[in-house]
Amino acid sequence: MYPDLPGLRVMLCCLLLVSLQTAAAVESLTGRPARIVSGNELVLLGSDGVLHRIVLSGIDAQPPNQPWGAAAIRHLRSLVMGRSVTFVYRSTEHTERIRGQLRHGGADINIRLLAAGLARLDPSGLSRADTERYAAAERQARAAGLGIWSTAGREPRFQSRTPPGGALFRTQQ
Repeated sequence: MYPDLPGLRVMLCCLLLVSLQTAAAVESLTGRPARIVSGNELVLLGSDGVLHRIVLSGIDAQPPNQPWGAAAIRHLRSLVMGRSVTFVYRSTEHTERIRGQLRHGGADINIRLLAAGLARLDPSGLSRADTERYAAAERQARAAGLGIWSTAGREPRFQSRTPPGGALFRTQQ
């Protein structure tokens, strides 16, 4: 008389998961950088007139007060300030800060920072294909001894600290 409830529940759960995955559509913002916060974070003035705080996914740059942090900021500024850029992100990641890929003139700015040796790979949130591309750019920068990789083969160290009122996170030295 009644359908197989456990089987129906499984089917409904699968349908829900599929619909949630398709809801995570790729979106984009177009605009001009208003301010560079760090080597992997900036404020984008969208073409809609709204300011968006964005984080470049797939990379981890040193904070501004560390040796290569200021260089990463200068390089990012030279690549994008005063230019129209596109920021591509997943809609489900839309929070206070949006994580994604910054592009200008067809170039992936995130990977340009890796290739210059001013950031290191952080594969969280990247597709397998992007992880491979980003890892290759980091390997080339390491091999050439660029930026953070110029210190006699030593990898930049991480230290943990707790900012006032903030959660524990890691920074590079």
